[in-house]
Amino acid sequence: MIGQNTRLVRLGILPLALFFMLFFVSPVLHFLWASIVAGADGGTGFTFQHYSDALTSESVRSSLKTTLALSLVTGGGSLGLGYLLAYQVVRRGRLVSRLIFMAAIGSLFTSTIARALGWRVILAYEGPINKTLIGLGILSEPVQLINNFAAVAIGMIHIQVPVVMLGLVPVIEAVSQDIERAAIGLGAPRWKTFIRVHLPLTWMNAVPVGLIAVMATASYFTTPVLLGGGRVEVIAIQIQQAAQILFDFGLAAALSVWLVMMIGLIAFMILLFTHWRRGVRSRGYA
Repeated sequence: MIGQNTRLVRLGILPLALFFMLFFVSPVLHFLWASIVAGADGGTGFTFQHYSDALTSESVRSSLKTTLALSLVTGGGSLGLGYLLAYQVVRRGRLVSRLIFMAAIGSLFTSTIARALGWRVILAYEGPINKTLIGLGILSEPVQLINNFAAVAIGMIHIQVPVVMLGLVPVIEAVSQDIERAAIGLGAPRWKTFIRVHLPLTWMNAVPVGLIAVMATASYFTTPVLLGGGRVEVIAIQIQQAAQILFDFGLAAALSVWLVMMIGLIAFMILLFTHWRRGVRSRGYA
């Protein structure tokens, strides 16, 4: 009976695997092939010219740096805000937890384009933030809050925070409240208990969740376009221009490979560090 059930499960997975191979793996392999052939029409001559062209281009190097900075800022900001929200969901009362959770779920079901356009209104030259600051006497005239790196970072953090928060909820739930009660019972204030007790027990499991935001941000296109106004050149924009304006699919494929390698290297270094720290802690060191 168990063998029959296992066979049925495997047969059920087979169509999904075929669908994945046909519509995901095959296009990716074709795209990678285009990055190492000489001609855009898929010629047979192997070359790494597309990769060298990408690295020798000043605009591409600048885009890689901007993408890296935006990914790290978004990952760090999303991890910090998402952690605080997840902590409130787990530790606060039922009403507060449900309100935060519903807001996060509602944000996930809202189009990223709609959210970016909403931030364009909020951060506009005559938007509510500038008007409020002028009304309070903090500013004498409006300042440029849109079409810059900060605006794109704000929009990306807004997109990634709900995802990170949902991933951190089980991480925080795994920490027993008895440990925190013991620290408070020994005289430690709540903020010190959070910093000295709760964070050390969870940060190594929280960092991989933040990596999700880092890797997802690196490939975003619409938010940098809408909130950057053409002044924040990320690698996704370079790929779009190479493929749809220059029709150089080899260069677009090479840029995609460089992007994957850059984000993969970041993820590997961070995960290696957390693994090292976990090993140090298991051996009894601080």
